[in-house]
Amino acid sequence: MGAPWRHPPWFAKPAARILFLRQIDQLDDVALATVKEYRGGFSVTFTLEPLGVPRRTVIVSFKSHIPHVRVDGPSESPHRYSDGTLCMWYPGDSRDLRWMPSDGAHKLVAYIAAHLVREEWWRMNGEWLGPEVRHGRKDLHNDPKPVRSRK
Repeated sequence: MGAPWRHPPWFAKPAARILFLRQIDQLDDVALATVKEYRGGFSVTFTLEPLGVPRRTVIVSFKSHIPHVRVDGPSESPHRYSDGTLCMWYPGDSRDLRWMPSDGAHKLVAYIAAHLVREEWWRMNGEWLGPEVRHGRKDLHNDPKPVRSRK
């Protein structure tokens, strides 16, 4: 007996991939550069310039339903995984707190832009603007620092 059947990822249908790419191409301040398809997934590269952040090259890779996002430029951040990909939401978050394929490309790009703005603020001020989740195991690169109360 083989592995149980799994529903194919959203991008397995060419129409869904085409719609996703078209949505990216229609966004202001986003320049679609390349699309690469490979067995079991695809990636898209584009440039993005969020307000207050220098232009960045973004690579979004899909191997499953979850996007893996890499960005050029400074990588110091309390919210990046050890491989350098952005940690934009906690994997255990409910559907309304993370990107879902039905949200479309515009919402994923908005998540990426917001994350880059938060990283830039954190680099300048040492403060993370936005929600944070403490991981089950201590991860020095991804766990937020405890907040000290002021007296």
